[in-house]
Amino acid sequence: MIALVLALALTAAPQEIPPVCEISPGAATDWAACAAALPEGSPQQRLARLNQAANAYLERDYGAAERLYDLAAGDAAVSSDVFLHAFRAATFQQVGREKEATADAHMAWLMLSGAAIPGDLRPPQPPVAEEDRRFLLSLILPILKKGRDPLFAEAFADFRALPVKDADGYGSLALVLEQLGDFTGALEASLVAVKAEPANPGYLNNHCYILVRAGRPAEGLPYCEKAVQGAPQVAAVRHSLAAALAGAGRCEEAEAALAEARRLDAATVLYQQPIACTAG
Repeated sequence: MIALVLALALTAAPQEIPPVCEISPGAATDWAACAAALPEGSPQQRLARLNQAANAYLERDYGAAERLYDLAAGDAAVSSDVFLHAFRAATFQQVGREKEATADAHMAWLMLSGAAIPGDLRPPQPPVAEEDRRFLLSLILPILKKGRDPLFAEAFADFRALPVKDADGYGSLALVLEQLGDFTGALEASLVAVKAEPANPGYLNNHCYILVRAGRPAEGLPYCEKAVQGAPQVAAVRHSLAAALAGAGRCEEAEAALAEARRLDAATVLYQQPIACTAG
């Protein structure tokens, strides 16, 4: 999926692409080495850095992803496929660049919907697989909603029309509904995912945080504690634990968990914000 971005450049100018940039099925390309081997400022180098940024986003290294997206763009506006715009939107949201996040989320939806994009001379893009579509929509919907984008309603209708078949589908549904403020619907969907995979730290973390957001932190705390056991190095899990502990009045423990979230991820603006706590 990610390698498609640079693959477009390979066909355009194969003689300019060094061996380290070659894409081999089943093998991970070292995009940092590829970018270093390409001419500075070249379109191919920009695309290699976009691939670096996408990988950093998927690895939850939002600070690196932001830096690489900016480096790839330079002084120009960079547009590519729907994955670029969705991942960059999600990255910018994490680091507090709301306006830019909304613009990228808007572009991602235009691409997903097949709408005409002014000035876009590229041939029509191939359709996105159903599960990829669900994933991309789960990234951009909360951004469109927060940014009051006029296309939010049609994008959300498209998301709800997708069939929900498995734990991942219910987990994605729960995540989106929580961010949109539908805690009842989020809890119903999340419970299906947790029951299907009771040891999955992602589902446990999300269920905990939904309960916290629904005003039921004491119920969420056991899910957070189990999620931390399964994913101790994930900042989002530590932040959810901090929120649950704060809601339960365990303030010193909450501060320690929040400090650990900040240590693991210094770029996400949410983790820099204090969590209100009144000792029980």
